[in-house]
Amino acid sequence: MRKFGGLMYLLCMLILSSCSDDVCRVDGKMSDFPGETTVYLLRRTGEFTRDTLIQTVMKDGSFRVDIPRDLWGEQYSLKFGDKRSSVEFFAEQGNVRVEGNGKTIYDAEVTGTPENDSWDRYQKFTREISRERSRLMKEIGGSADPDSVKRVKYGQIFETLDAKMNHYRDSLAQADVNSVVALFLYYQSLQLLKHDEIDRTLEKFTPQLADNRYYKELKAQADILRKIAPGVMAPDFEVKTVDDGTIKLSSFRGKYLVLDFWASWCAPCREETVYIKDIYNKFHDAGLDVFSVSLDDKKAAWLKAIEEDGMTWNHGCQLLKGGKNTPVAQLYGIDGIPAIWVIDPEGKILAQGLKREELVAFCTGLFQNK
Repeated sequence: MRKFGGLMYLLCMLILSSCSDDVCRVDGKMSDFPGETTVYLLRRTGEFTRDTLIQTVMKDGSFRVDIPRDLWGEQYSLKFGDKRSSVEFFAEQGNVRVEGNGKTIYDAEVTGTPENDSWDRYQKFTREISRERSRLMKEIGGSADPDSVKRVKYGQIFETLDAKMNHYRDSLAQADVNSVVALFLYYQSLQLLKHDEIDRTLEKFTPQLADNRYYKELKAQADILRKIAPGVMAPDFEVKTVDDGTIKLSSFRGKYLVLDFWASWCAPCREETVYIKDIYNKFHDAGLDVFSVSLDDKKAAWLKAIEEDGMTWNHGCQLLKGGKNTPVAQLYGIDGIPAIWVIDPEGKILAQGLKREELVAFCTGLFQNK
């Protein structure tokens, strides 16, 4: 009888163990949160949008969230009440520990599982890079160098530190072909990667990650980019004009064309306009046109920006909500703006991703012998 009782005990322990193996449990302890605070589990669904999947109550800084298995393999955010900062973690099997305080939420430590230990190390690395960038920029800013020299040095700093970040990411992928963190970091760089770079990136990872959201979105982006890469015909589309008519991309055949995706709310896009205006004024009479396609959803804001920036060329817009998820943006794989293509008179793509001085130099090269 005693032997039977021992077997039953072992069986119960095995059952409990198998249950715990099938759980992603997040236990948190956040100081400076007296009383009760609502904790929200958020999932990013777009460039500026996040959905609330789960919410619970944190009592005196302690909380627990169990993540269903169908949500594993992605990064999520924990938001605390009305605080603007959040804590990011990866959902996977095991117990995830979150420790921090309400004053510096972004410095919270997230540990306890392989992916989150890896993410915590990456976060510490990025904070070191940020401190180094601030120190170097302060040194340059306080120097007696002319502004033109300072701008060059600033550019060199960003290039050097970005290279360090990329090396960290590449080393992480090389060390662990199952790393969801490494896959996520490539996914974050989606708009900077060309289709052949994405292909080489995905080859680094185990086929077991093929069903992961980030893997699938990288692969889908590569398939899109292949259709809008230099050497292929630019996909045609139709959008609304400023006077409520319609205009097609193909209507510009016969001229060199700068296709510019932008929006009134995008500060870098508005800065890029200075260079596009320079190109248009220099080469329009020689056979170059500009077609700026806005991702705005409000006509008044779109028209106001056109007038304010003196954009005297052709414009189009779908006036739909969704930004990069609108049909035209998806057709061209827009993951960030400004996004620019140069198209030849036959409608074939000559270049993409050029900005500022690069764009001016490329267009100058098209017309310098004409």
